Parts: sequence; C-alpha cells; structure tokens
Amino acid sequence: MGPVVLRFSALPEHVRIARLVATSLARRAGLAGGDVEGVRLAVGEACGRAVQRSESAGAAELVELTATCRGGELVVEVVDHAGDDGVETEEVAMLLMEGLADEVAVTAGPGGPGGTTRLTWRPPVAATAPTAAGTTTTGA
Repeated sequence: MGPVVLRFSALPEHVRIARLVATSLARRAGLAGGDVEGVRLAVGEACGRAVQRSESAGAAELVELTATCRGGELVVEVVDHAGDDGVETEEVAMLLMEGLADEVAVTAGPGGPGGTTRLTWRPPVAATAPTAAGTTTTGA
C-alpha cells in the first residue's frame, strides 16, 4: 500500500476523522480485532497530542498524518508545526501509545522538538506447533 496522507486543521473534532482513517488502514494492512482498536486509540492519542501542541503554540499550519504499509508493517507518522513552547508531552498519552504500538518514537518536527510522533505495528509472529515427527510447522 502506497502512502496515505491526511492533513487537517488542528481542531479536536478532526481527531475523530484521523481515527476513522487509521482504523481503515489497519484493516487494509491485515491487522485484526484488538490490533485494529489499538491503532485507532494510539493514532487518536498522537493526533490529540499534535492538536494540543498546535493550539498551545498558536500554530496555524495543518497537522499531517502519513501512513504506509510494507511487508505487513504499518507505520503512522503524525506531524505538527508547533515550536518548542514548553508544552510537555502528557505522560499518560505516551504510556498509552507505547502500550498499543510495537514502537513509538517522538522526534523533532518542522516546528521544533517533539513535533513528529511515529507509531509502528508489525505483523504478528506466527505460532509454531510440534508435529508427530518432532518437527515444527508454522500455523497461520
């Protein structure tokens, strides 16, 4: 799946749209059940964080969500243009994202420190089961 890009005004009501897009992308990436819900929640937290940073900094630029899927790995990046205005990342939001995504990275964005949140989900590892002959097979 090629990149999907969503740009939206830094308004809380637009976070819901980002969550809906992320849910659809997670399903297209082959994730199921609780993993899809995890993507929805984590992307909502990342977008909410970007909106809050933008509002606090008075940034007028759009928040940008970019999602890509390669080899079953779903990567979602949320970028804001807020500068380093001293707004601290909410610890609860970070803990939630870290609990839901396989990898979370917060790095500098166009406006300064903390402006990019990158969330990664990897495909589940297939379980292995022993066979009667003592070898293992991979179940899917």
